[in-house]
Amino acid sequence: MFRRVGLAGTLGGGAAGLIGGLIYGFAAGSPPGGGGISVLLVLVAITALVGLLGGAGVAFGIAAADFAPSRAWHWSMLGGAAGGMVIGAIVKLLGIDAFSLLLGRAPDGITGAAEGAILGGAIGLGAWLANRWELRRSMAAAGLAGAAAGAIVPMLGGRLMGGSLATLVAQFPGSRLRLDPVSALMGESAFGPRTLVVTGALEGLLFGACLVGAMVVARRGGLRPLE
Repeated sequence: MFRRVGLAGTLGGGAAGLIGGLIYGFAAGSPPGGGGISVLLVLVAITALVGLLGGAGVAFGIAAADFAPSRAWHWSMLGGAAGGMVIGAIVKLLGIDAFSLLLGRAPDGITGAAEGAILGGAIGLGAWLANRWELRRSMAAAGLAGAAAGAIVPMLGGRLMGGSLATLVAQFPGSRLRLDPVSALMGESAFGPRTLVVTGALEGLLFGACLVGAMVVARRGGLRPLE
């Protein structure tokens, strides 16, 4: 059960990343000089990979809470936070090393351990609540928990995927990725506070709903409601 639930959550996280990449790709539109399809594919690949990795950390952390002395809410929350923190730290370290190796300069301000811990902890709480409800309410609860955490992260100075991409674009002016259309939807000329909060909430919503939804289905052996 532990492995099945963890793998399901991993796939759910990957699905959330895939959907998020499509949203960002289509919202950003075609960059100057064309190449919109290639930019879309790269964005989808990156966000799906990050979603899979993040999903693995958070899902297996939450699933590990089943081995705790009790089914209290804080074990699920701690498991999700620990898994998110570890994966966030690893992804940030690998990302910085990759940029340093390939470009000779590492970016500042990309998502990492703190953001992973906050988001993972909130989704862990949502997963604990999900044990008491049917699938749609479970996904809604986890999605709302993830959205709240995703909105709080930028308020505390952190970055999720959208904010990290905006930071990379700002620090590497030669990038062909343009996120101005996304911020324009929020009434800002660049990725400002409002855009960071809204995109963070959207990412948290998708990640929490997809991850916990997949875990619920795996726990219950299908799409049947919990009896």
